[in-house]
Amino acid sequence: MNRLLQALDRLAARLARIHPPWWVWPAGLLLAGIFALSASLLLHPGPDEFVYFPNGQRFGDTCAFIVVTGSPCPQCGMTRSWVYAARGQLWTSFLYNPAGLALFGWIMVGALIGAVRLIRRDPEALRPPWQLNVAWAVFWLIGLYAGPWILRLLGINPLPL
Repeated sequence: MNRLLQALDRLAARLARIHPPWWVWPAGLLLAGIFALSASLLLHPGPDEFVYFPNGQRFGDTCAFIVVTGSPCPQCGMTRSWVYAARGQLWTSFLYNPAGLALFGWIMVGALIGAVRLIRRDPEALRPPWQLNVAWAVFWLIGLYAGPWILRLLGINPLPL
């Protein structure tokens, strides 16, 4: 156990000396947003519970949690939520998974912040206070992710099919 702790201390010391260029994190935010939007626009909602590639091939399969338990998991509807959010159908996106809509929006805001930081060459531009980030994360986790899932387990707020 002592050797493991020493190895972790050495790794932490090495990582502390690594200083990537200022533009790496803003570029990562921008690229994450571009990827999320592109992937969401690539898929199309189908007449059933699935989304499809442009060639008509289905993306994904029935949720394993539903297969085993008969109830939806907290992630159920997340992909469809992103697909509808990317198309501006925010209410439908919210109905499929409120956490999905919020996460998609969060990633898009991050991409916008990354773009502004790159354009202004200012890695601190539009930095929200840490308290806002923590409050948003807690609200997302409890109010938009766990809350609707619990309601679905109780038979309230089913997935729109």
